[in-house]
Amino acid sequence: MFEIQEREILDFVLIFLRVGGVFSLLPLFGDQPVPIRVRILASVLLAWFAHSLVPPQMLLEEMPTDIVLMSSYVVRELMIGLGIGFVARISFEGILLSASIVGYQMGFGMASLLVPDAGQQMNGFTALHRAIIMLIFFSLNFHHIFIEAIFTSFAIIPTAQASYDIGLASFMIKITSGIFSVGMQLAAPVLVALMFTMAAMGLIARTVPQMNVFTMSFPVSFFIGLIVYIATFPFYPQWMRAHFEAEGLNILAVLNGMTP
Repeated sequence: MFEIQEREILDFVLIFLRVGGVFSLLPLFGDQPVPIRVRILASVLLAWFAHSLVPPQMLLEEMPTDIVLMSSYVVRELMIGLGIGFVARISFEGILLSASIVGYQMGFGMASLLVPDAGQQMNGFTALHRAIIMLIFFSLNFHHIFIEAIFTSFAIIPTAQASYDIGLASFMIKITSGIFSVGMQLAAPVLVALMFTMAAMGLIARTVPQMNVFTMSFPVSFFIGLIVYIATFPFYPQWMRAHFEAEGLNILAVLNGMTP
């Protein structure tokens, strides 16, 4: 018979809370259509692997008896997991924001559809862009960056010993503002092409008043935008590699801001 001590159970629960906090915000895994039981099962499996790999000195030294102290342990572990998951979430939001901006300029602003795997409404171009980004993300194993960050967190922050630096909040706000810069970087080529297209359509409307430019603007904007998007598509894997490597450094900075 296996003898399991109470402290070992508490260690596993604290590890599970940290991993569960990450999975609750991870893109795709943390989206609404993914059943909660699937997230819990994935968190339990990853916590089990982490529990066997975490050095004993990074676990609890003694069993707490105070309920207030126990509650503080739970909150600390959840905050670590939510911090990692938050950085992972915003790393995708900027990429999706670029597609939303471009899709609106291409004429998809009035048409939206429910994307089952995202659990939200978005225009058709954003849904296509999201699917392509997810395929690149998993095919190039970028998801390993966030899984590795979970195990790295146990090497930096022992269980139930996290503390919070004053500058951590300002750093989180700073990386959140990166959503807009990333969105504009990716949307810039298509936006510039569409700007020149609209300028050309305006010249045509002035020189040939008989032509109904309004009815032509949607198909022309759609094809020009799609052509430029396809032309820039080969640069996406290399850009995404640099982007997610930078997000991995942001995760390390967040973890360093929680070191005891």
